[in-house]
Amino acid sequence: MEWVASIIAVVISIFAYLETRKANRSSMRLTEQEIEVVRHQLAKARNETVEERKANVTAQMYRDGKGWRVRVQNLGPAEAKNVRLVLDDQNMMVIASATVGKFPMNRMASGQYVDFWARVHMDTPPKERLVIHWDDPHSVDRENTVELTT
Repeated sequence: MEWVASIIAVVISIFAYLETRKANRSSMRLTEQEIEVVRHQLAKARNETVEERKANVTAQMYRDGKGWRVRVQNLGPAEAKNVRLVLDDQNMMVIASATVGKFPMNRMASGQYVDFWARVHMDTPPKERLVIHWDDPHSVDRENTVELTT
């Protein structure tokens, strides 16, 4: 009869051992999931930090009561520095004389904009490219090519 008790004790020990292993595996799986969640959160935080350091300088044309104007604006959260427009002989709507005294712009805060007159007439093409360069805390000499349309 003692051997029956011994066998029952061994079976219970084996069962307890297997249940403990199962619980440890489940715990390790949970830990791996937690590690993956933390990695995802860190990556998201890094991306947000990078985005906070970027300026986003863009331009658009609009019509006021007297004619057409171009608005160059910083839509990003960071300050843009050394904002400059690249104008060539192909630019018919944006003329260099309209930007004199405004560009290059030393600093453009987030949300800040600059307006200037655009020249639109019968021979003006329906769209034109405007290249904008700037520096920000993220990088130097960033560029945005915008198509202005009337």
